[in-house]
Amino acid sequence: MCKSCSINDQVGFEIQRTGHMMSRRLEARVKAEGVDEVTLTHGWIIRFLYANRAKEIFQKDIEKYFLVGRSTVTNSIQLMEKKGLVRREFVECDARLKKVLLTEKGIRAHETIEAMIAEMNCGLLDGIDEKDVGTFLKVIRRIKENIEQQK
Repeated sequence: MCKSCSINDQVGFEIQRTGHMMSRRLEARVKAEGVDEVTLTHGWIIRFLYANRAKEIFQKDIEKYFLVGRSTVTNSIQLMEKKGLVRREFVECDARLKKVLLTEKGIRAHETIEAMIAEMNCGLLDGIDEKDVGTFLKVIRRIKENIEQQK
């Protein structure tokens, strides 16, 4: 559909810039609330673990979900363990496997951050018609599909 690189570059730039602005705003709020030991990456992992707490989650599940490498996840999990946000437990059927679990501190951090995210999301949509939000979500999902289909 689009022949002009400048339009494509602009869309990608605006998506990246908006994501960066949101991340910086959330990091500032987290710091102001005193939960600044939770980095943005840790927050996403905590959110994933919380949403899947009824399942056994392993490091490879985190790698797959976030599309990141093993060493990145290993470093994040180790740091989160040191901060008391998660713990790893051996699985009875395979001593080589360790499931990743949230601690009480991790759960409290999740609840605090989720409240901030909910408030931020409401502010993001202020003054935007519900139909426009629906159109935006449809377009951004299609962009993600297009990215996945590119070689």
